[in-house]
Order: sequence, then C-alpha cells, then structure tokens
Amino acid sequence: MQTISQNESNFKSPGEIFFNVLKNDVDPNKIAMIDKVTKKQINYGELLDQSLKLAEELKALGVKKGDFVGIVSGNRPEFFVPVLACFFLGAAIHPINEVYLLNELKAAFIHSKPKVMFTTQDHFEKVLVLREITDYINNIINFDGNYLEIIQKRSGLNEKQIVGGCEDDCALLLNSSGTTSFPKSVVLTQRNVKTIFNYLKLPYIDLNTENVFIGMMPFYHCFGLILGLGSIVNLSMMVILRKFNPKDYCEIIEEYNVTCLQIVPSIGVFLAKHPMIMDYDFSRVKDIVCGAAPLGVEVQDALEKRLNCKIRQMYGMTETSGLISLVPTGDESKIGASGKPLPWVDIKVIDIDNNEEMAQGGIGELCVKTIQNMKGYLGMDEDTKSLYWNDDYFRTGDIGYIDENGEIFILDRLKEMIKYKAFQVSPSELEDILNSHEYIVESGVIGLPDERAGELPMAFVVKRENVDLSEEAVKEFVAGHVSLHKQLHGGVKFVKEIPKGASGKILRKTLRQLIK
Repeated sequence: MQTISQNESNFKSPGEIFFNVLKNDVDPNKIAMIDKVTKKQINYGELLDQSLKLAEELKALGVKKGDFVGIVSGNRPEFFVPVLACFFLGAAIHPINEVYLLNELKAAFIHSKPKVMFTTQDHFEKVLVLREITDYINNIINFDGNYLEIIQKRSGLNEKQIVGGCEDDCALLLNSSGTTSFPKSVVLTQRNVKTIFNYLKLPYIDLNTENVFIGMMPFYHCFGLILGLGSIVNLSMMVILRKFNPKDYCEIIEEYNVTCLQIVPSIGVFLAKHPMIMDYDFSRVKDIVCGAAPLGVEVQDALEKRLNCKIRQMYGMTETSGLISLVPTGDESKIGASGKPLPWVDIKVIDIDNNEEMAQGGIGELCVKTIQNMKGYLGMDEDTKSLYWNDDYFRTGDIGYIDENGEIFILDRLKEMIKYKAFQVSPSELEDILNSHEYIVESGVIGLPDERAGELPMAFVVKRENVDLSEEAVKEFVAGHVSLHKQLHGGVKFVKEIPKGASGKILRKTLRQLIK
C-alpha cells in the first residue's frame, strides 16, 4: 500500500490516491461497509464503480473543481460514494447533520451553496423545500430513489478524467461542533486530507486490512468522516450502526471480533458501568481510543480495570483536521493524559488574561501550529484571523497544560469554565467525580448565574433506577473530593438524560435552558 509523504513533490489529489488504492490494492469482493441492522453492504469493487459513475453524473450536472456538494443523510454504506466522487472531480463535499430543521439547514449551507444535494427518503421533503426557498440547489439525489437509476445508467469516469491535486483547494467542508455557538463551516484542504492519512496508521490509529471498525460516529462529523475515509484508504471493514444501541453495539464487538474501539466519553461511561457488558465477549478488544472530550480520570481507571485494556485518550478538533495528540500504541502514559503532540504539531500554552506564553506546567489556552490547521471558516475571514495567536498558532479555546514529560492534559473549554468568585472551576473535573459515584449513571455541570459569586457550580445528574439518592447526598459526595470553591453551590437537579451533541460532547446550552 502507498505511503503518504508530507514532502511529496508531485502532489497527488485525494481522488488520485483513493482511485489508485481501490483499483490496485484490494480484492474487489471484500466488504467495505455493512449496516448492522439492515445488513445492506457495499464491497470495494462496488465502492469504486459507483463512485466513478456518480462522478460522471455530477460532472454532467455541472459540478466542477471548486464547487460544493451537500449531504443530508445518516450513516449508510453509500454515504462515502459521493464523497469519493467529489474527490475525483476536485469538488468539495459538505455533509450536514440530518436532524437539522429547515432553518438550520438554510443557515448551515449559506456560504457553501451546494449545486447538488444528496439525501434519503426520510429527509427528501425537507431538502426539496430548501431548494424551493434558495437559489443554488440545481439537483437533488435521493439515496433511496434516483441514485439507483444513476448507478445503473452511467459508465463512469476513466482514470484520465480524475482531477489532479491542488494543495490549497477545499476537499472537505465540515461544521464545527457548535457546543458554544452556532457551528461554523471549517475548510479542510486537499493537503489537510492527505496529512490525515499520516496518523491513520501505526503508531497512532492502527487501521489495516485485518481490522473491523464500528461506524457509529456520524459521518457528517469530523471524527466519523475521517474514520470512514481511513477505513477505506487502509482497506479495512466498517460495520455501520446508525445510532447507538447498547445491544447492537455489544453484538458487533463480539460477532465481528473487533479488536480496537474508537469511542467518545458517553460510550466510555457505558462500557465502564453498564452490567450488560458482562454478557458479551470483549476479550479481543486490545485498544481503545477516546476522543471528542476528556474521558475523566475516574471513568478511564474503571474502564481499564473492567476490560483489562489500556485506554488511549486523544486530543483534536475539526479546525486541525482531527488529531493533535495521542498516546502512541504500546506507550505508557499518565492516566488522564492525551499523549504528546504529533511530530508535525507544535503547541504553546498562553495565559488567558494577558496572552503571554506560559512556562512548562502552566495552565492556560492551548494554541496549535501545524500543517493540519484549517484554511479557515468559509465566508468568515475576519473570524478566522481573530483565532490565531502570533499569526500562525490556532487558538483552540481549550484550557490545559503540558507536563514535564511533554504530555498534554485537557481540563475544559475556555468558554465553559465556571467563574466562581475569583476562581476558575472546571465542569469536567466535577463530572468525573460525579460519574464515579456508584448510583450515578452520568452527569453534566454548568455555572448558575449569581450576583455575588458570578457563577455557582450546578450539577444535572442521571441516577440509576430504583436507588435512593438525594441532592444533599450528591453535594456531600462532591464536597468530600474538592475544595470549597469547587463544590456544588448551585445545587443538583435530577434528569432522565444528559443532552449531548453528535460527538458525545455535553450540550451545556441545553442544560442551561432546563433551569429557566
């Protein structure tokens, strides 16, 4: 298989790379993706054939280099067909959360203005209305409808028609997580995509031809999309789970002999605490990588003991093409650490009050300089410029520190830190403590506005069924672990679930609405 080099003089486009891999390096009958529930599947030969046919159709519809194509769809085996088709044409793909309402879709596509939209029967009417109220959508392709007709009638692009590489051209347009504001459209270039391939192999993420991966993270999200592309370029197999179902998830791990898991903190809590896990054989799982948000020391420790498997926490964001740091496979790391920066990543920690670089061990905002940094936010040049420190270090908005061994520890989001009197209180630290309680399933912490203190730490708690757990008991439990300023002065509210985004991050904006 090809080795992707950072310094390649003859730059190959993602389209050229994927074509060469799918044409020359794989058994066309090998399953690329299969849906756990419907059993619908696509093999590698079909993936290449359908991508080339769809590229021919898009070209006939006027899609060319520099154009955008949108996707409003859940995870399914055909999802990556238009992604590869756009790569072949030098166009950019813009996938969006399928559950968005009409006005949210309109806002999400306001800058990209896709000429063609892909969707499913479930969302077809919504996308049809979007076309009627905008002036940029020329065609809609329904995975459950005219998509099948296109695949049957087209013969496909030939190799000579695949558009060559241009490092700075947009390849992926991905929405940021939007946990503190409305999502922005992140421009990831062909160079960014190519760089991603460097960490989708040992010693970071072991994607290889023998592995089976679970495609549960939404494919419109950076984590899910990159894992899917990595699975394809490394000729692995992916079992798709459209939404998390505990039984289905466990069955996939056992049935397909899954050896490595990519999870978010909410799945980590499930694996660490749910009794269902004991009914399945997880003995082949040797590697677990957790991303999207800090897992929490208590949960990580419980999970490692339960599955007898090391947990590797990673740190990254859409604006940096995914991964920034990760504990390499087989390396020892302090519990709670997110590893060391990748070899081509430089990180500075700056004081949140004066923007000055801090000495080693100082807690501040992490700023990242790397070839993986995004080109910018589409249509938001001024917003992009404001997010850089010393011109070329991207301000992540994450609070953390780097220890004496060079390992990164993420404490929280800058905009989510609770300001209690003169103190900074980390919601994730309190959530980690709460989640360690035997009667608590999960939790979420916010700052409750207060005239005197500024903000009071307040917890939302999901407790186990049929247990007696009072607000005072929860407050006393936390008080036994932290100093006075970190205690739950804002109280405790019991809820049925903690709202989360697609990547598993807690939606604190939604939690705040529960106290109005």
